[in-house]
Amino acid sequence: MGTRLEVIGLKDIQEFQQLYKQSWPKYCQEYYCLDNFVEFLKKQPHMRNIKMYTLDTKQARDEGLFVIVDRYQLFVGCLNNTNGLVRKALDLLDWSTGLKCSSIPSRHIGALDSLVESKKLDLVFRDCTNLFFMKAEDALKLRVEPPTGFVLKSLSVADAPLVNAEWPNHHEGSLFFVERQIRLCVSVGLYQEDTQELVAWCIRLQGGYLGALQVKDSHKRRGFGSVVTREIAYRLAAQGHDVMALVGPSNKPSSGMFSKLGFQVIEQCFWLRTEPTEGQFTWPEGE
Repeated sequence: MGTRLEVIGLKDIQEFQQLYKQSWPKYCQEYYCLDNFVEFLKKQPHMRNIKMYTLDTKQARDEGLFVIVDRYQLFVGCLNNTNGLVRKALDLLDWSTGLKCSSIPSRHIGALDSLVESKKLDLVFRDCTNLFFMKAEDALKLRVEPPTGFVLKSLSVADAPLVNAEWPNHHEGSLFFVERQIRLCVSVGLYQEDTQELVAWCIRLQGGYLGALQVKDSHKRRGFGSVVTREIAYRLAAQGHDVMALVGPSNKPSSGMFSKLGFQVIEQCFWLRTEPTEGQFTWPEGE
């Protein structure tokens, strides 16, 4: 019999996560991706629509190979990108409903591109982003007081419709995603003190990155994006986490802001979405 996908659970990904501490921060993407899913499963052991796999070989486990399908999003990691493990695992996945391959480390994009070509999958997009990174000890210095008349606090699930609607990447199924991230991860909102109007915000994505950073049009060019970025970076650092963000090379304002705050570009990550192969797939509401 050939190599097969093997379903893994919380204990497995906790063991794999420790492997990714080596040569830090080379494998920070894999480490923090697993860190988030570990925390998710601790809080909600029976989360629906999350499937986690490795290959049924000792080599795959030794290399910490994981493939996580979270609803329609795909995450992948492996210490080694030259032995074909990632390509083999991707080949065994079901691609029929289409997948959003998310924050794929550049060392694995060759395996993914090869898979797309061999299966003749059509792409919705294929984008490269720069990984901005800051050590926790530096992020602890970013704490900032809110501007006069405003308060900083964690987002509530009631804020999710606004966060989702203003997010340039919003899509079918993303409201549930935003609600879940607000519920389970660190987030920050800047609110007007007298009206409690939410004017700027940032959440943490499953991969561990800062995401959905947005300022309302009515409050732009006042430095509020930097304020919420500094606060969420500080909150993550206070938990012992280094801080990561992914920014498209053409997004000069965000790139400039992260550079000005002291973040360094250490890697590139790819985002790639495949079309369904068996007719359009609509993600169920509320799942």
